[in-house]
Amino acid sequence: MAGVKEGALKKMLPKRYKHRGLIAHEICSVISDYKCLTPAMEAYVFNDGTTRDLMCLSGNVPAFFFGKEFNIPVCLWILDSYPTSPPICFVKPTKDTMIVTGQYTDANGAIHLPYLHEWNYPQSDLYGLIQMLTVVFGEEPPTCARPPTQTAPADVHQSWESQQLSQPDF
Repeated sequence: MAGVKEGALKKMLPKRYKHRGLIAHEICSVISDYKCLTPAMEAYVFNDGTTRDLMCLSGNVPAFFFGKEFNIPVCLWILDSYPTSPPICFVKPTKDTMIVTGQYTDANGAIHLPYLHEWNYPQSDLYGLIQMLTVVFGEEPPTCARPPTQTAPADVHQSWESQQLSQPDF
């Protein structure tokens, strides 16, 4: 989202965000280097079913796996208690990818990092979080390509029959 101004971001944030200036500054800092990330106010559904409009920073984070760059789609939800509370982070697979569970990502795509669990502002911030995601996703990618669609049942049956016909009887 090229050309996003801190003032415009600050105005996007509801007044319940006590540190709007700081959040706007951090987001501008992040998106100046990670141009695939876009800020927007979106509805977040908490585990208890309640919904609240939160600032969401979504898009792709680069990760280098065996020397090749991959774009990992993420959504970072910034709570109104930020920077005291860490963002709630998810991997958001595309239609062509799927989540790979591991030590940093669960089956729902929730991201679990020591950096988040040990969040301590001002040592912890959005820029540091993105850098950490780049590192850990390079070690353990949270997504992979979906396998090709399964062969249609008729084709599977036909393939099995032809294998049976070509097998010698014993």
